[in-house]
Amino acid sequence: MMRRLHAAAVAAALAVAACAGTAHAKADTPRLPLVLDGDESVATTDDARALFFNPADAGLRYPMELYEEYRRYDSLQEWNTTAFTAGGTGLYGLRQRDSLQTYGASFAFGGERLRWGVSPYELVANQPKRERVLDYRVGVLSRPRPWLSTGFTVDRLFQPLFRGERRQRHYDLGVGLRPFALSPGHAEGWGTRLTLSADVIVVDDGDWRQARSWVSAEFEPLPGMSCTCTVADHDNVRLGLTLRGVGWAAHGSGASQRDRPLYQSYALSLHRGDEPGVVRLPAERRVAVVSAAGTLADESMGGASLTGGGGTTSSAPLRRRLDRALEDPLTRGVLLDVRHVGGMAQVEELRPRIAALRAAGKPVVAYLEEGGGRADLYLAGACDRIVAGEESGFGALGLRTERRFWRDALERAGVRVQRSSVGAYKSAYRNLSTNAMPAADSVVVLRDLEVRQQLFVDALTHDRGIPPQRLAPVLDGRTWSSADLVAAGVIDSVGYREDALRTLGRLAGLGDSPRAVDPRDVPAARRAWTRPERVAVVYAGGGIETGRSGNDLLTEPTLGSATLVAQLERAFHTRSVRAVVLRIESPGGSTLASNLIGHAVERLEHETGKPLVVSMGSVAASGGYYIACHANRIYADRHTRTGAIGVLVIQPSFEGLYGKLRVHQEEFDRGAFMPGTSWSRDWTPEEQASADSAIGRSYRVFLAKVAAGRHLPPDSVAVLAQGRVWMGDEARANGLVDAIGGLDDAVREARRLGGIPADEPIRRLELGRPRGSFLQRALGGWVRETLAREARLPEFGSARMEDPGTDDPLAD
Repeated sequence: MMRRLHAAAVAAALAVAACAGTAHAKADTPRLPLVLDGDESVATTDDARALFFNPADAGLRYPMELYEEYRRYDSLQEWNTTAFTAGGTGLYGLRQRDSLQTYGASFAFGGERLRWGVSPYELVANQPKRERVLDYRVGVLSRPRPWLSTGFTVDRLFQPLFRGERRQRHYDLGVGLRPFALSPGHAEGWGTRLTLSADVIVVDDGDWRQARSWVSAEFEPLPGMSCTCTVADHDNVRLGLTLRGVGWAAHGSGASQRDRPLYQSYALSLHRGDEPGVVRLPAERRVAVVSAAGTLADESMGGASLTGGGGTTSSAPLRRRLDRALEDPLTRGVLLDVRHVGGMAQVEELRPRIAALRAAGKPVVAYLEEGGGRADLYLAGACDRIVAGEESGFGALGLRTERRFWRDALERAGVRVQRSSVGAYKSAYRNLSTNAMPAADSVVVLRDLEVRQQLFVDALTHDRGIPPQRLAPVLDGRTWSSADLVAAGVIDSVGYREDALRTLGRLAGLGDSPRAVDPRDVPAARRAWTRPERVAVVYAGGGIETGRSGNDLLTEPTLGSATLVAQLERAFHTRSVRAVVLRIESPGGSTLASNLIGHAVERLEHETGKPLVVSMGSVAASGGYYIACHANRIYADRHTRTGAIGVLVIQPSFEGLYGKLRVHQEEFDRGAFMPGTSWSRDWTPEEQASADSAIGRSYRVFLAKVAAGRHLPPDSVAVLAQGRVWMGDEARANGLVDAIGGLDDAVREARRLGGIPADEPIRRLELGRPRGSFLQRALGGWVRETLAREARLPEFGSARMEDPGTDDPLAD
């Protein structure tokens, strides 16, 4: 549908332009009150000047802009123009001395491929008598390709009476073309430096011979210097020159008709939104200040649920700020303000960005004002220098895992948790049904601690250039001061924020007091018309359940099969998307839900022929691995916990509690095994065997799925399974994942598999968790889903595939 709209807009514009051009030769065209500053077009003008042409274009180039222009025809005809835009909203005024004023507002809606705009404005006349009238301009903008733009406006919408005459409605159609952007690799470089446009304006109910038309060109021979030329009917020619600096632009132009000068205009633009400028002063060079704090995850989740867990902070904005610092030519270094970060897998994915900054000659200094823990040092270690506050503390730098077993405590209360599982290492909920840790669980816990410790030690000793034996005492669990860590070689110096900035300024060649900015305050101007959505990224986070995804105050985030399948459908069936990345951050959950998602993955890959690449975050275990195993490629971080190929089912029994409370119960059944579904009694040996048989079938299906998806012999999968969790490097060595890397690596692989050139700028189609209203988040999930989910849990068919992770209070 969208492509048909784009095509219709282009066809209409070309048809009207052709008709206007043919008719123009037959008769003179009456003068229309056009305002032309040079290269303006309803299809291509996307700075503040768009307020006078197409309200749908306004605010696209700069996040905020103030534009002021002065134009002089002669001593009696002088115009002053003022325009201000902030996003898609704008205000403007146009005043002709002693004659006419126009004041208006503008509002734009939509995305970069298709936008709409409306602009109510008031005309005020002072001569021959004071008169006011309200009118409207509406517009649409379509940019289906990086090289093509079309625009359409209707002005004088309600044709009011003004100065005794009916203002005739005007229709303006325009087409813009960027020839260099036809090459995908040049779409955002040279592709933006030559813009051609053609416009035609016609009068409602008028003769085609009254149409006006013009063509324009803008060429940028040097970054920040643009030459413009417009040729209109009646031999109107206008030439202009624009010079751009950091946050400003100056315009000058002159117009003539049949070699007779018409007017001159001068304009100044002050804006947010940096772009290549012909004037860049040394004093404008700067350093970026980027803050990293909170438990990092793929999606931001506020607050904590009553069942545990806590809030998380999306790592995407942090990645974007580091990317902005890398791309910005004025940014010469980065001060990374680290404040108690968490999420080792997400932290690991930030380290290559820091390495890229350093490789580009942009030093990075980490400042740990409040000290920190393992993740803080893991992130800071990737930087050139580390500065910590004088009273900062670094504690609990070792590792500790605790397991508590509740069987005796529950049985004293008269409650028994009945459990059936397949896999010697399937430990989820085992602490509710046993009194001690089995040997298999001890093997996994000890191996987990060993791998995590070795990864941390290897990275930090390499980063800081110190031997492991020098680092070992620091990891014993005591709290260390900044001075202690300086002596150990872990950090470089003790100081305050100004000391960290001084260090960064000297490294960046900007002196002791460099100008510091937040990258969010110096965004890049948007010069490219559009970026095609070539790769879709679908985020799959939370415990897997049937139905819709949820997150409320009573339960932790859940990943609903219906929600995720719908998002996968959209990703695979979006025509512009050539490859899909599934980002998994899930310990597993419902076997049924995992099966439904896994089947959708297989079906969509077969239906569309598009590749799927999986990127694993901190955990992609059990059901999280089930939905990943049929991908073309699987990426995991070194800190990713994955695998846990096993199945379990649990059911509480309150038989002992009811007996203590002397609760009398009458039972009526139709079916020999129906008593086993009740929470009021313990399982008999036959019912336990039935549960074991049911989950055994699920386990065999799981093994078969993994063997087929990973192209592994079933016997090999059986050895790797048993519910065992593997860290990233171990999973790769065992064939459970293909490569070590983060989300960016997975996207690069998806581009390769999808046949997308490496130099083609693309935009990701990102599909994350639907948030819903506050009331839905707070109560909706509990009322509609939680009770139903708990009611289904004891059924033998409701097997679970999940790895609860760790209850380690000091986990990294």
